[in-house]
Amino acid sequence: MASIRDIAKQAGVSPGTVSRVLNEDPTLSVADSTRTRILNTAKELEYHKAERVNRQVQIITYASRRREMADPFHRELRLAIESEIKKLNLTLKKTLRIETGFKKQDLQDVKKAGAVLVIGNFSLEALKEIYRHNPNMVVINNKQVPDYIDAVYSDLEQAMYQLLNQIRDTYHDAHIAYYGGIREERNLDGKEAYENDARYHAYLSWCQQHDEIPNGNLIGWEREDGFEAITEADTIPDVLIAGNDMVAIGLIQGLQQRGVTIPKDVGVIGFNDLDVNQYVTPSLTSVRIDIEQFGKSAVLMAKERIQKTRQSAMHIVIQTKQIERQSFSFKNQ
Repeated sequence: MASIRDIAKQAGVSPGTVSRVLNEDPTLSVADSTRTRILNTAKELEYHKAERVNRQVQIITYASRRREMADPFHRELRLAIESEIKKLNLTLKKTLRIETGFKKQDLQDVKKAGAVLVIGNFSLEALKEIYRHNPNMVVINNKQVPDYIDAVYSDLEQAMYQLLNQIRDTYHDAHIAYYGGIREERNLDGKEAYENDARYHAYLSWCQQHDEIPNGNLIGWEREDGFEAITEADTIPDVLIAGNDMVAIGLIQGLQQRGVTIPKDVGVIGFNDLDVNQYVTPSLTSVRIDIEQFGKSAVLMAKERIQKTRQSAMHIVIQTKQIERQSFSFKNQ
């Protein structure tokens, strides 16, 4: 492709004059014949002005500032995103939080972003609406996304099946219980809808396939929820699986208050593998959801959209991994 220097050389003028003519600088004083010669030369050489790249990335989330600071998952994800944005020389716009009372006209700012990162479980209608405002969007941690929208997530249902099968292969007669919350889905008006979480759904399905009586407990996602549920339980199963690490930590603390020895009497397993897990006593065995890779992949996908180096949408499934610590062993001692 021809450059400004190529045009300047052929037209017999300086590169600075060519640049000012092509950018229609109103302060430039140049003869009409010179201006015409430059424009004709540019056309002859098939010169195309490079478009300015919009390097701004907009985050859309339904997590409030308070929740983002209190929830280690959201906090670690934001840190991963911010680190990758800096690394790839992009800039981060002010986060747009979809809460009760949110006004759709606020989405007008989304059009001004080079790309959009959508974090969390938004409804299909909400995702389509955001896409209409800015198609350069990447959805993080939500599997239920149309195939024409970029997404990065882990398959939690498959991860739960693998976990349950591995427990059963080692501890054949173990009674396994599940503790977690329900899936929260947000519309753009801030209203919420709820349905079964993928981990809970997989647990029920697995129990049915193996003729097991399910012990699924929908209690919430906080540490206090796990603590209260297990301290009030009439019986204690052999293995407790929590939908996230905070619930698992609550289960551990509740079991300890009851005088139950972990993992000798009961095994506990969490999901997410947050940094705090290694400092719990006993340290928490967990299914790792690679939050850092979520951030890296999502920002890279956004940059590809900004630079128009990729046209087809992608769904990237990040592998989960079982991280064994003291609260549960996958090997029967």
